[in-house]
Amino acid sequence: MPFGKKKILSPGWREANITDVEYLFALEKLCFPDSYWSKDGIESHIKSYSAWLRDEFGYMFFLDLGEEAELLRIGILPSQRRKGEAKLILHRLCFAFQRVFLEVSNFNVSAIELYSSFGFREIGRRKNYYAFGDDAIIMEWSSRLDS
Repeated sequence: MPFGKKKILSPGWREANITDVEYLFALEKLCFPDSYWSKDGIESHIKSYSAWLRDEFGYMFFLDLGEEAELLRIGILPSQRRKGEAKLILHRLCFAFQRVFLEVSNFNVSAIELYSSFGFREIGRRKNYYAFGDDAIIMEWSSRLDS
């Protein structure tokens, strides 16, 4: 069942569409000034994956695989971080699926802390995966994992 039909998004979140590319690109540059995606990349993700947006807050891209999902990107504006909304939308995403996977740079300590506090665990690593030589930490959340 597609994520949108599960009706679990927080108030204010909506499905992004092709008319949001310019806005998402502006958000992307603010959220990831050193490693932002191109407009073409954002457009491709909107066309191929699930994309959710909350104006003046942030966005996420994920792949809906039925019972599993892969979180491809979550961008929260710097002024909106550490206010709990990212954790809420992550919670709702996870509980819409039995398992959620993601990759995060080993340099992104705040994101790793957020994911770990939520119950994600490291299941692998890709050495020197990103442009600056940082590793990709592969993490999984599962409704079946023991606490």
